[in-house]
Amino acid sequence: MLNILPPLLYTGSVKNVRGEVSESFCYFEYSDRYSIFDWGEMPDHIGQKGVALNRMGAAFFEYFEKPTTWVNFLQADELKIFDSNLLNDLKKTEVYNNICKNGLDHHFLAVIDQGTGLENKEAISSLSKVKKVNVIRPEHKNQIYDYQKYLEKPLNCLVPLEVIFRTGLARGNSFSKRLNANPLIANDIKQKASELNEGEFLKKPFIDFSTKLEKGDRYLSYSEAQKMAGLSDHEFQELQTLALLIGLRLFVFHKKMNTDLWDGKIELAFSEKLNSKSDRDFILVDSIGIDELRLTHKNKSLSKEFLRETYKISSWYEALEKAKDLSKNNGKDFKIICENELKQSPAKLPKNVKVQTEFLYKAYCNSVLVQMNRQIVFEKNFNLDQYLKDYL
Repeated sequence: MLNILPPLLYTGSVKNVRGEVSESFCYFEYSDRYSIFDWGEMPDHIGQKGVALNRMGAAFFEYFEKPTTWVNFLQADELKIFDSNLLNDLKKTEVYNNICKNGLDHHFLAVIDQGTGLENKEAISSLSKVKKVNVIRPEHKNQIYDYQKYLEKPLNCLVPLEVIFRTGLARGNSFSKRLNANPLIANDIKQKASELNEGEFLKKPFIDFSTKLEKGDRYLSYSEAQKMAGLSDHEFQELQTLALLIGLRLFVFHKKMNTDLWDGKIELAFSEKLNSKSDRDFILVDSIGIDELRLTHKNKSLSKEFLRETYKISSWYEALEKAKDLSKNNGKDFKIICENELKQSPAKLPKNVKVQTEFLYKAYCNSVLVQMNRQIVFEKNFNLDQYLKDYL
C-alpha cells in the first residue's frame, strides 16, 4: 500500500476525495462503506466493495470515451422496443454526432495502483485519479435553498441536479408513485399517463430530475430543474439528450449481458463549449456502476433492495421514519433526532446478508469487464449467473 495518501479533502458516505487544493486533479478513494435511507455510513463494511466500484466505474468511463462505442448504436436491435421516431430524432442531434466523432467527455483520468502509486488500468485498486470539479453548494436556511450562484453561468462545476434516465418503470419505482398521486406530471415529459405503466418498458424513455446538493433528495419538475441549475433552453435540451443517449447506450450494453436496465442516475458538470461562447457543454462525472443503476438479470433484481428489506423490520427503521417526519416540522437533522431523541441506531448486518452483498458487487464487476473483453478482478466464480443460482 502507498505509505502516504494525498490529503483528505472530503469524506462522503461511500467514498473519500483526496488531493491538494492547488492541483487541477484529485483522487477518488472508494471505500467498503455503504449507505441506505440517506443515513450515511452504516456500521458494517462490505469486503472489496471499493475495489469493485472503482474498477467498474473506470471501465465505463474508458468505454464511453471511445467513439466506436457510439457509432450506429441507435440502430441496435436491442432498441427496437422503443419509439423509432425518438431514436431517429436522437440521431440528428448535435450531441450525438459530437460523441460519435469525439467520444464522451468525462472527468476520469486513471486507476492508481495503491502499491506503487502509478497509473495501472488493471490494478486491483480502490483509488482513481480524476479531473477536479468544483461543487458550489447552495446556501440554505430552514431547508430553503438559494441557487442564485448558478444564474452566473459557472464553468467547471457540478450541475446541482441528479439526472435520472428511465427506460422502463420497474416495480416500486418512484415515478409511478408520483404519477399515481398526480397524473399531471406526465405533461412534463409530453406523454399520456395511461401509457406509463408500472412493470413495463417505455415506448419513449425520458429524463427525470431530483436535487443533488440538499440534505434530502426531492424530485423536481422540468421548470424547477432548469431554473435551479441556471440552464438556458438550449442547454436544458442538450442535457436531456446527453442523459438519454447515455441511458440507451447502457441499456444496449446490459442487454448483451442478458440484463435489463430500467433506470439509472448520472451526475454531470458544466464545461466550456469549444465551438460557442453562448452555451456550455457537459461532461460525465462521479461514477457509473451497480449503485447508480436499477437492473434485473433473468427477471431477478440486482440491487441493494435486500439490504433495505433487512432493515425495514428493525426498530431503528421505525424510529428513522418518525425522525424524518419530525425533521420536516422542526428543521432539525433527522439523524440527530433518531440517535439522540429516539435513541435508535442501525445494527450490523446478519452475516449471510453481508456475504450476499459482497458477492453481488464482485459478480457485477466481473460481468461488466467480461462484456468489455477485459481482465476480471475477482475469481471467475463471481458472475451474475452464479449469483442467481446461489442467492435468488
